[in-house]
Amino acid sequence: MAVAEKAVAYIEMEDYLVLENASRYKHEYLAGVIYAVQGDGTRGMAGGTQTHSRLIRNIAFALHKRLLGTPCEALATEMRLRVEAADAVFYPDVLVHCGHTGDPTSTMELNQARLIVEVLSPSTQRFDRGQKLTAYRKLPGLQHIVLLSSLEQAAWVCHRVPAEADWSELSPWSRGTVLALEGLGLSVPWGEVYDGVGLD
Repeated sequence: MAVAEKAVAYIEMEDYLVLENASRYKHEYLAGVIYAVQGDGTRGMAGGTQTHSRLIRNIAFALHKRLLGTPCEALATEMRLRVEAADAVFYPDVLVHCGHTGDPTSTMELNQARLIVEVLSPSTQRFDRGQKLTAYRKLPGLQHIVLLSSLEQAAWVCHRVPAEADWSELSPWSRGTVLALEGLGLSVPWGEVYDGVGLD
Protein backbone atom coordinates (compact mmCIF):
# COMPACT_ATOMS: atom_id res chain seq x y z
CA MET A 1 0.00 0.00 0.00
CA ALA A 2 1.32 3.44 -0.87
CA VAL A 3 2.52 5.70 1.92
CA ALA A 4 1.97 9.41 2.43
CA GLU A 5 5.19 11.30 3.06
CA LYS A 6 3.90 12.90 6.27
CA ALA A 7 5.61 11.22 9.22
CA VAL A 8 3.83 10.59 12.53
CA ALA A 9 6.54 9.80 15.08
CA TYR A 10 9.93 8.26 15.80
CA ILE A 11 9.69 4.86 17.50
CA GLU A 12 11.41 1.48 17.80
CA MET A 13 10.05 -1.26 15.52
CA GLU A 14 8.79 -3.50 18.33
CA ASP A 15 6.89 -0.57 19.85
CA TYR A 16 5.47 0.24 16.43
CA LEU A 17 4.25 -3.36 16.07
CA VAL A 18 2.49 -3.24 19.44
CA LEU A 19 0.70 -0.03 18.44
CA GLU A 20 -0.04 -1.27 14.93
CA ASN A 21 -1.64 -4.49 16.14
CA ALA A 22 -4.02 -2.42 18.28
CA SER A 23 -4.71 0.30 15.69
CA ARG A 24 -7.85 0.75 13.61
CA TYR A 25 -5.74 2.19 10.80
CA LYS A 26 -2.70 0.96 8.91
CA HIS A 27 0.69 2.59 9.21
CA GLU A 28 4.05 1.69 7.72
CA TYR A 29 7.46 1.88 9.35
CA LEU A 30 10.89 2.78 8.01
CA ALA A 31 14.02 3.28 10.13
CA GLY A 32 12.25 4.56 13.21
CA VAL A 33 9.56 6.64 11.51
CA ILE A 34 5.88 5.73 11.26
CA TYR A 35 4.10 6.78 8.08
CA ALA A 36 0.37 7.09 7.60
CA VAL A 37 -0.98 4.90 4.80
CA GLN A 38 -2.76 6.90 2.07
CA GLY A 39 -3.93 9.61 4.46
CA ASP A 40 -3.20 12.23 7.08
CA GLY A 41 -0.75 11.57 9.87
CA THR A 42 -3.30 11.12 12.64
CA ARG A 43 -5.84 8.84 11.00
CA GLY A 44 -3.76 6.66 8.74
CA MET A 45 -5.87 4.87 6.15
CA ALA A 46 -7.91 7.35 4.12
CA GLY A 47 -8.60 5.14 1.13
CA GLY A 48 -7.57 5.33 -2.50
CA THR A 49 -9.36 6.13 -5.73
CA GLN A 50 -11.55 3.72 -7.65
CA THR A 51 -8.85 3.44 -10.30
CA HIS A 52 -6.30 2.59 -7.60
CA SER A 53 -8.57 -0.16 -6.27
CA ARG A 54 -9.26 -1.53 -9.75
CA LEU A 55 -5.55 -1.79 -10.52
CA ILE A 56 -4.96 -3.73 -7.31
CA ARG A 57 -7.87 -6.03 -8.13
CA ASN A 58 -6.77 -6.60 -11.71
CA ILE A 59 -3.14 -7.46 -11.10
CA ALA A 60 -3.93 -9.51 -8.00
CA PHE A 61 -6.45 -11.57 -9.97
CA ALA A 62 -4.10 -11.93 -12.96
CA LEU A 63 -1.43 -13.30 -10.63
CA HIS A 64 -3.86 -15.43 -8.60
CA LYS A 65 -5.19 -17.38 -11.56
CA ARG A 66 -1.69 -18.08 -12.86
CA LEU A 67 -0.45 -19.25 -9.46
CA LEU A 68 -3.23 -21.75 -8.81
CA GLY A 69 -1.74 -25.19 -8.23
CA THR A 70 1.67 -23.80 -7.27
CA PRO A 71 3.17 -23.22 -3.80
CA CYS A 72 2.80 -19.47 -4.34
CA GLU A 73 -0.12 -17.11 -3.80
CA ALA A 74 -0.99 -13.46 -4.38
CA LEU A 75 -2.16 -11.35 -1.45
CA ALA A 76 -3.48 -7.78 -1.58
CA THR A 77 -3.30 -4.76 0.74
CA GLU A 78 -3.88 -6.35 4.16
CA MET A 79 -0.72 -8.42 4.59
CA ARG A 80 2.13 -6.77 6.45
CA LEU A 81 5.65 -7.37 5.12
CA ARG A 82 8.73 -6.97 7.32
CA VAL A 83 12.07 -6.10 5.69
CA GLU A 84 14.56 -6.63 8.50
CA ALA A 85 17.58 -5.52 6.46
CA ALA A 86 15.97 -2.11 5.92
CA ASP A 87 14.42 -1.80 9.42
CA ALA A 88 11.07 -1.52 7.67
CA VAL A 89 7.49 -2.79 7.69
CA PHE A 90 5.17 -2.14 4.75
CA TYR A 91 1.73 -3.10 3.43
CA PRO A 92 2.35 -3.76 -0.28
CA ASP A 93 -0.62 -3.26 -2.58
CA VAL A 94 0.00 -6.79 -3.87
CA LEU A 95 2.64 -9.36 -3.01
CA VAL A 96 3.39 -12.91 -4.04
CA HIS A 97 4.91 -15.26 -1.50
CA CYS A 98 5.75 -18.93 -1.79
CA GLY A 99 5.81 -21.69 0.77
CA HIS A 100 4.20 -22.39 4.13
CA THR A 101 3.66 -19.46 6.53
CA GLY A 102 1.89 -21.10 9.47
CA ASP A 103 -1.77 -20.77 10.38
CA PRO A 104 -3.36 -18.48 7.77
CA THR A 105 -6.13 -17.50 10.21
CA SER A 106 -3.61 -15.86 12.53
CA THR A 107 -0.70 -14.87 10.27
CA MET A 108 -0.56 -11.06 10.11
CA GLU A 109 2.98 -10.57 8.87
CA LEU A 110 5.36 -12.11 6.35
CA ASN A 111 9.11 -11.71 6.05
CA GLN A 112 9.52 -12.96 2.50
CA ALA A 113 8.03 -12.26 -0.92
CA ARG A 114 8.94 -13.10 -4.49
CA LEU A 115 7.08 -10.19 -6.12
CA ILE A 116 5.78 -6.84 -4.89
CA VAL A 117 3.39 -4.45 -6.64
CA GLU A 118 2.79 -0.85 -5.60
CA VAL A 119 0.15 1.39 -7.19
CA LEU A 120 1.43 4.97 -7.32
CA SER A 121 -0.63 8.04 -6.51
CA PRO A 122 0.36 11.73 -6.69
CA SER A 123 0.92 12.03 -2.94
CA THR A 124 2.91 8.81 -2.57
CA GLN A 125 4.88 8.16 -5.74
CA ARG A 126 8.01 9.97 -4.58
CA PHE A 127 8.23 7.79 -1.47
CA ASP A 128 7.27 4.60 -3.33
CA ARG A 129 9.86 5.16 -6.08
CA GLY A 130 12.53 6.29 -3.63
CA GLN A 131 12.91 5.14 -0.03
CA LYS A 132 10.42 2.30 -0.25
CA LEU A 133 11.90 0.89 -3.47
CA THR A 134 15.37 1.01 -1.90
CA ALA A 135 14.08 -0.83 1.17
CA TYR A 136 12.28 -3.49 -0.88
CA ARG A 137 15.48 -4.25 -2.79
CA LYS A 138 17.06 -5.33 0.51
CA LEU A 139 14.52 -8.14 1.01
CA PRO A 140 16.22 -11.53 0.49
CA GLY A 141 14.49 -13.68 -2.12
CA LEU A 142 12.53 -10.85 -3.70
CA GLN A 143 12.83 -11.04 -7.50
CA HIS A 144 10.32 -8.62 -9.02
CA ILE A 145 9.04 -5.13 -8.17
CA VAL A 146 6.24 -3.60 -10.26
CA LEU A 147 5.09 0.02 -9.96
CA LEU A 148 1.76 0.97 -11.57
CA SER A 149 0.58 4.53 -12.19
CA SER A 150 -2.99 5.31 -11.17
CA LEU A 151 -3.06 8.51 -13.28
CA GLU A 152 -2.13 7.12 -16.69
CA GLN A 153 -1.41 3.80 -18.34
CA ALA A 154 2.23 3.65 -17.32
CA ALA A 155 4.26 1.15 -15.32
CA TRP A 156 7.83 0.38 -14.29
CA VAL A 157 9.59 -2.80 -13.26
CA CYS A 158 12.88 -4.07 -11.89
CA HIS A 159 14.02 -7.65 -11.56
CA ARG A 160 16.60 -9.80 -9.78
CA VAL A 161 16.76 -13.25 -11.40
CA PRO A 162 18.15 -15.37 -9.92
CA ALA A 163 17.47 -14.05 -6.43
CA GLU A 164 21.21 -13.85 -5.69
CA ALA A 165 21.87 -11.60 -8.71
CA ASP A 166 22.04 -7.80 -8.76
CA TRP A 167 18.89 -5.77 -9.26
CA SER A 168 18.19 -4.40 -12.72
CA GLU A 169 17.50 -0.68 -13.08
CA LEU A 170 13.90 0.43 -12.72
CA SER A 171 12.67 0.64 -16.32
CA PRO A 172 9.35 1.15 -18.12
CA TRP A 173 7.04 -1.77 -18.80
CA SER A 174 6.14 -0.96 -22.40
CA ARG A 175 2.43 -0.34 -22.86
CA GLY A 176 0.58 -3.17 -24.59
CA THR A 177 3.26 -5.79 -24.02
CA VAL A 178 3.44 -8.92 -21.87
CA LEU A 179 5.48 -8.72 -18.67
CA ALA A 180 7.67 -11.78 -18.12
CA LEU A 181 8.14 -12.66 -14.44
CA GLU A 182 10.82 -15.30 -14.80
CA GLY A 183 11.29 -15.78 -11.07
CA LEU A 184 7.70 -17.03 -10.89
CA GLY A 185 7.64 -18.77 -14.26
CA LEU A 186 4.71 -16.74 -15.57
CA SER A 187 3.82 -13.64 -17.55
CA VAL A 188 1.09 -11.00 -17.31
CA PRO A 189 -0.39 -9.12 -20.31
CA TRP A 190 -0.74 -5.35 -20.04
CA GLY A 191 -4.45 -5.47 -20.83
CA GLU A 192 -5.26 -7.67 -17.85
CA VAL A 193 -3.89 -4.94 -15.60
CA TYR A 194 -5.08 -1.71 -17.23
CA ASP A 195 -8.21 -2.65 -19.20
CA GLY A 196 -11.36 -1.32 -17.54
CA VAL A 197 -9.72 0.79 -14.83
CA GLY A 198 -10.83 4.14 -16.28
CA LEU A 199 -7.57 5.28 -17.86
CA ASP A 200 -7.18 5.87 -21.60
